[in-house]
Amino acid sequence: MSGHTLFDLSGKCGYVTGGGSGLGRAIANGLAESGAAVVVSDINGEAAETVAMEIRTRGGNALALRTNVARQDEVDVLVRATIAQLGRLDFAFNNAGILKIVRPEDLSEKEWREELDVDLTGVFLCAQAAGRYMIAHGGGKIVNTASISGMVVNSGLTYSVAKAGVIQLTRVLALRWAKHQVYVNCVSPGYIRTGMTAPHLTRSEVEQEMLRQTPLRRLGEPRDVVGAALFLASSASDFVTGQNLIVDGGVTLA
Repeated sequence: MSGHTLFDLSGKCGYVTGGGSGLGRAIANGLAESGAAVVVSDINGEAAETVAMEIRTRGGNALALRTNVARQDEVDVLVRATIAQLGRLDFAFNNAGILKIVRPEDLSEKEWREELDVDLTGVFLCAQAAGRYMIAHGGGKIVNTASISGMVVNSGLTYSVAKAGVIQLTRVLALRWAKHQVYVNCVSPGYIRTGMTAPHLTRSEVEQEMLRQTPLRRLGEPRDVVGAALFLASSASDFVTGQNLIVDGGVTLA
């Protein structure tokens, strides 16, 4: 028995930023397994190619592209290349991000700007470029990666501010673009074990505190976010826009 047709992405095309590792890698693979053609975008070009090769090895359609999402010219190339190589842009998964844990009193302006450039401005630039195409071509699905750090105080200052911005950016774009059938939603993961979070889990007390805060009593894995990504990228979410889908094992319940 095959999966429900609502989640079938056969013939759909799009990109995943930050697709070379962690959440992006899992999401790119999940989208491809549901039939989508995917451009795997990452600032690490070799990592992007590795993931694209994984997808192609299993019979999927994937290309790799090195992209710095903080640069508008590179974001424009990403959107143009997706359309040129795959023929269209049905979904845009704006997932690339960085995480720095610095005490507010020690945070430099350079560090503040560097993280905002990727975690908030990068999401805006990608959403804007994808949205322009989708408005002109009958609509599409935009999914942004936010975080529960945009809702509760549990992380670095800049990261939390940026992710709160992503949630509100998502809501504003969803309202502005609904008339064009451009759906804009975001996913807010909780404590997920990835390469980005691994350096902060080296101390057992940090991991134990995360487990204590999570009612399901385990850290998430990248695969735990794939279902949300498929839902928001597919026709299963055709009456859903401007929403923040929380995938956190219950952390934000308290």
